[in-house]
Amino acid sequence: MITKRKRRTEPIEKRLKDIQHEILVAVASGKPLHDVMTLLCARAEEIAPGTICSVIRVDSEGRLRPLAAPSLPDDYSRGIDGLAIGPMIGSCGSAAYYGEPVEVRSIRTDPRWVDFRDAALALGLRACWSSPIKSHDGRVVGTFAFYFSTARKPSKTEKYIVELCAHLCALAIEHWEAQARIHHLAYTDTLTGLGNRALLTEHFSDILARAHAIGKEVAVFYIDLDGFRAINDLRGHKAGDQLLCRVADRIRAITGEADLVARLGSDEFLIVKTQGEDRGEFVSLAQRLSKQLSGRYGLEADVEVKAAASIGVACFPGDGKDLDGLMGHADTALCRVKRDNRSGYAFYSCEMDAEKHARRSFERDVSLAAAAGQLSVVYQPQAHVESCDIVGFEALLRWKHPIHGFVSPEKFIPAAEACGVIAEIGAFVLREALAQAARWPEHLRVSVNASPAQIVHVDFAHLVEETLRASNVDPSRLEIEVTESLFIYDSNAAMRTLERLKALGVSVAIDDFGTGYSSLSTLRSFPFDRIKIDRSFIADMVENTDAAAIVNSILSLGRALGRPVIAEGVETQFQLEMLRDLGCSEVQGYLIGKPLPIAKYAQIVKPAPKSEKRTRFLPPKKHEQATV
Repeated sequence: MITKRKRRTEPIEKRLKDIQHEILVAVASGKPLHDVMTLLCARAEEIAPGTICSVIRVDSEGRLRPLAAPSLPDDYSRGIDGLAIGPMIGSCGSAAYYGEPVEVRSIRTDPRWVDFRDAALALGLRACWSSPIKSHDGRVVGTFAFYFSTARKPSKTEKYIVELCAHLCALAIEHWEAQARIHHLAYTDTLTGLGNRALLTEHFSDILARAHAIGKEVAVFYIDLDGFRAINDLRGHKAGDQLLCRVADRIRAITGEADLVARLGSDEFLIVKTQGEDRGEFVSLAQRLSKQLSGRYGLEADVEVKAAASIGVACFPGDGKDLDGLMGHADTALCRVKRDNRSGYAFYSCEMDAEKHARRSFERDVSLAAAAGQLSVVYQPQAHVESCDIVGFEALLRWKHPIHGFVSPEKFIPAAEACGVIAEIGAFVLREALAQAARWPEHLRVSVNASPAQIVHVDFAHLVEETLRASNVDPSRLEIEVTESLFIYDSNAAMRTLERLKALGVSVAIDDFGTGYSSLSTLRSFPFDRIKIDRSFIADMVENTDAAAIVNSILSLGRALGRPVIAEGVETQFQLEMLRDLGCSEVQGYLIGKPLPIAKYAQIVKPAPKSEKRTRFLPPKKHEQATV
């Protein structure tokens, strides 16, 4: 009582300075905004007896959000919460709307209070003066108001108090906004607006503790997009970013407010969900995620891409007790999904650990294979159908694992793509193939496969040019084989690379034709020279009329486009005769020759007598000209 009496007798200026100091200290010490505003209201009510103070924040959408009103009932504040500011929204809504002080001397008669009059009068409120709280750049960020129990106008001192309090409120709110922005940057993924790994780490332990206290499970859903790397490489990073944002939007639409959703990096997302009524909710969410995240996504400029999601799920407490353990087991389940069908979902089980370890070990072995000298190149001949003359060879990669022996390319090429060494391995095959072709008769060509990731790599055409120059092979003897999967993207980067290859004089073939995504429009737009019919159609064409019809259609298409067609997988004389009758120009397969070390075809590739001076097929670099 003595303290309050002393405060009332002190000069108003000193008391206001004391309030200002107290509020600034509270702000600087990091007290919550609500607590600082409540303190300010209490101090203002002390130096202005008979007043009831309130502070309201205006959010980014122009809606009122009560911050503090210690002398008003909570129900009254809740009734204001969320109202859009406007000229007829009481004193505070009007002050925020106009950005000017509003003095309502009589709530009973003022038209701005018509929709809120009854609630205010029931609390004995008769007058309300509100002043806008403005930031340093002039934005209205809130309002500070005095309520009175009698209809009256403000005194000069009361106006001064309101102005000072509004200024202090502006400092506190701006400080809070700055802290909120810092927190947002620290805990939010800037691309998608989802939480990030830091947010996950910050809150995960609390989520587990709350679930444990009520005997509930917590599921961790580890999501990985299938094919994202190819889309990102072939369409560009902008398209990849757009896809990630679309995926984030779909995840938001599926999950609930209580679920923690984060993007971990690249194309990986994580959802943390606490069990509700029963564990079946986890299965239901996994099913919805798998369905909704797999399909077509519309991007900018009318671009459409197709993506799918693989989802691994691990549950607390059975599958792990902390974030690292649960994420690790969810990742193990994710690996099982990718191994089986590259999309869908799986819940973790103990036997998956051995499979994951084996997969990781295999990928590590693949990444080291080139440096360890375990890779080699074999060559399969290609022949003209009519003359049966050998016209070239396809260079095929082989990997001899030190323990497992020869590993199928169908198994290790996807692993090389997954661990990011496909470009290095592709460069090895290109160098080896051209080094061999340099020793062959000049009428023989060599075909080298290139993955979509290699084709769109910024240095691929440069690599081809430099390897041709180093080997001194005529560019017309090199054929780069690309698969139809390149066409689903139709990217500018892929087109630029193929055009640069064509400009060098290198030919381009479509490999495994008939099994992928190409259409007549993409075939017409891409600069290719040859079509290769996939071996599966050749294998079935004798017994299956549909396969024979497809082969005939591809050959007809090649003739219409003026492109020669080569059939892969020819193993019998009857297949060769059928292809000759259908007008196929070239064949490749075991009937002609198996993929073997080039030494096995020594008679075919026996070099022609060397001339005294070899032809230079690509001009030398400037620093080489003196020695040519």
